[in-house]
Amino acid sequence: MKKSKNKKYLSKIKRLKIFFYNVLENERNSLNHIYSLVALFIVITSSITVLLLITPESEKLPPDLHSFLQDFEEITLLFFAFEYILRWWVISDFFQDFKTSLSQHKEKNLKAYINAFLYALKVKLKWMLKPLSIIDLIAILPIFRPFRAIRIVQLLRILKIFRYSSGLKSVFQALKEQGFIFVFSTLMIFLNITVFSIIVYIYEYNAKNDAFKSLLDALYWGAITSFTVGYGDITPITDTGKIIASFMTFINIVLVSVLTAGFSVSFINRLLELKEGEVKMRDLENHIVICGYNETSEEILENIISLEIDKERPVVLITNHDKKDLDINLSYIIYKKGDFIKEDILMDVAINKASDVVIVGEKLPHLTDRDIDARTALAGMLIKTLNPYARLYVEVLLDEDAEIFRKRLGTKDILIHGQILGKIMFSSLLNPGATQLIETIIDNETGIRKVKVKEIGSFETFGEILTYIRKQDLMPIAVERNKKVILSPPDDFKVSETDYIFIIPSGETT
Repeated sequence: MKKSKNKKYLSKIKRLKIFFYNVLENERNSLNHIYSLVALFIVITSSITVLLLITPESEKLPPDLHSFLQDFEEITLLFFAFEYILRWWVISDFFQDFKTSLSQHKEKNLKAYINAFLYALKVKLKWMLKPLSIIDLIAILPIFRPFRAIRIVQLLRILKIFRYSSGLKSVFQALKEQGFIFVFSTLMIFLNITVFSIIVYIYEYNAKNDAFKSLLDALYWGAITSFTVGYGDITPITDTGKIIASFMTFINIVLVSVLTAGFSVSFINRLLELKEGEVKMRDLENHIVICGYNETSEEILENIISLEIDKERPVVLITNHDKKDLDINLSYIIYKKGDFIKEDILMDVAINKASDVVIVGEKLPHLTDRDIDARTALAGMLIKTLNPYARLYVEVLLDEDAEIFRKRLGTKDILIHGQILGKIMFSSLLNPGATQLIETIIDNETGIRKVKVKEIGSFETFGEILTYIRKQDLMPIAVERNKKVILSPPDDFKVSETDYIFIIPSGETT
């Protein structure tokens, strides 16, 4: 019972860690974009605060403002320090790395523990030595009083702007897409204010209006009148000046509306691209790509979501179906609408850097099972060309196509639609209860696991692995070598570090 509670506690910690990872590090997560904008605001405002506090004229600041700026500086330093600690925590799983390294040592002596500790710490240290991590560290150094005397250390926090690239990318993308409207509207607003202010200045100056003492006063009046209702400190007294002011205000309202609309359209288009799966994701790597949507891929996606794999690593679904027509909440799954037999669609999701690719028989109108298998074969060959190192898993609809797929695609990971289900049902007819056994073996939480021999330790025979694994309340049932599965090999079966072992729990502790 105690062990079960510990597992639930660790599961909550893992989910919390994944949440903070997505907020702080995962640029494909919407929470990261929101956080980046908030953090950008804090970086910019705190940098202005530092400038005000370290300027030689700081003693001229009002006492209450000076006190507020100092308090704000303390809060932002604590914020940066907390963020740095969180990033250090989520960047890797220290205890898992420690256990992985320790398991490779047959003798659990002091040296093994020290090596495992250093191995797990190495990942953290590598992160700390990255340029952005060094900037993060410099930003929190003023939390220690002696460093506050070094002004350049305090000012370097402005470099943290580069840390929040996802927020900046969204802004720059909007500027880029609507660049012409932005430049045109800005120049026209500036020209409008300048020309009309000069004209009004000429009339008011000749009318002896004391409010318009200089060209600078006129330009100030033009800007304030255009963007606000005006302060009333400077006003035209001539009829011509009043009429020109009205025209200027009207034109600038139109131009500002055009500028605002341009930005709005850009941001809305960006949101629609994300929603409709038209955005390009060529910066993805080591991710899972699922080509096609049917009952098979729906089951795969549901298991990915339930195990929160989509929060640990990117998962992409490419399909011809609209997102609203899918019978599943994609959660953190990246949706890409398009035909997966087209190279440009595959490259949009960085297929060349994917680690695993699943191709299912997506049914489309007016296509026979033979046509669908042909599309699957075409997609498989294209993917193998673009990424020969990806692990490829293929579903075919017709039995006779399976052998062709094995020869042309060079993979044995082929599922014949309906065949596996038929074999399970037939096995249950002959051996009642077999279905429950199979469900238990393939269960996501307690079922079969595949691990590399070298991740367990150094062994020569399957019998040695059996003895060692049994002590961990686990049972090895098979060995995979060169993609060939050897079920329940004899104890004297020779194993190598490159072999894989299939393991199932030997029992449940309550």
